[in-house]
Amino acid sequence: MSDFFLAHSFFNHGISYLRRGHWTKHYDLSLQLFNLAAKCALLDAEHESLQALIDQIMHNAKCFEDKSQAISNTITLLTWSGNVLGAIELVKSTLSSLGEGLPTKITSSVIKQNLDNTKAQLASLSDDTLLSYPAMVNPSKILALELFTTHFQILPLVHQTAVMPLIPLKIIQIYLAYGMSPRAPIGFAQYGNFLALVRDEFEEGYRYVKFALSLTKKIPSRAYAGSVMFHANYTKVHVEPMQSVIECYLDAYLASMKSGNPYAIGCSYVYNTFCFWSGKELKAVVSSMKETLMESKYQKNLLVRALMLPTFRMALRLMGQSGAPQQDHDINTSDEARNEDDITGKHVLHLRAVFFVRLSQALIFRELDEARDAAKEYFSIGEVG
Repeated sequence: MSDFFLAHSFFNHGISYLRRGHWTKHYDLSLQLFNLAAKCALLDAEHESLQALIDQIMHNAKCFEDKSQAISNTITLLTWSGNVLGAIELVKSTLSSLGEGLPTKITSSVIKQNLDNTKAQLASLSDDTLLSYPAMVNPSKILALELFTTHFQILPLVHQTAVMPLIPLKIIQIYLAYGMSPRAPIGFAQYGNFLALVRDEFEEGYRYVKFALSLTKKIPSRAYAGSVMFHANYTKVHVEPMQSVIECYLDAYLASMKSGNPYAIGCSYVYNTFCFWSGKELKAVVSSMKETLMESKYQKNLLVRALMLPTFRMALRLMGQSGAPQQDHDINTSDEARNEDDITGKHVLHLRAVFFVRLSQALIFRELDEARDAAKEYFSIGEVG
């Protein structure tokens, strides 16, 4: 596994050797050192150090493309700390600066037009042709695709889903126009999911999900392998045996941990959630959930902790432990309760998780009044932002 704590100390040591005026005399070296140190600080949950590094990069970067990693780290930091709306606004403003802003009004005709154009472009291209596509070299398009991918991932957190169908279509259109990047397999996996899970075109959607996994081998990029597997699994779980596909989320987590992909914690959350609802042995599920909660606490990822806790508490109750005092202070503290309260009400996905778990738990224990109240709350939740 990647050791970001040790790596961070080495990068900080390198930065300490830089002298006054290093951004002018040794620009490329300075930019690389600060970007690498920032990535380590993010994954080590040293958020104050991360913000200081980002500020230095944003102040001294010579061009917009050189700010791209700092912008990406800022978006991740905002999301993990619970400020998803702030992250979305930063994504949208950056995309507009790159000339890739999305329409302010998304209608079915806009989506249909883009879908028809994308399908028409892909219809004449075989998988072999796509696998041999040239590499993308335009830095602004590479950054735009990273932002589109991130945008697609965080929009469900606040239930701003109207624009989501358009994003994978835009991603594919850019790849076909400018060539493939290491993130291309993620785009094709998201496109396949859209066809299968939104359009009910499972045969075609499953084809592009499998193509995304093949493209990962053709365009080797260990940094994004976990993300590709994560997105591909959403369609696979509807087509292939569920029990085997669930384990693919664990594979995605391990691949992300090896490469230092911050999306690893998301893979772990989905893996635990699927294991719980598919009936995996409860003791093993609770043990795995505890590890995820401790990891999210270490990373100061308030969002994942808030999403995981309702299911974790239900699992404890099913094991007869809901009334028992918690010995693990990494799981249950007064600070944790305050952090969860900070998240609750801000993010629709969290509210839906809370009330869905409450509804399921009430039905299991025949608490019908509680079930009715939870169902009412669940269906009353609307869009945030």
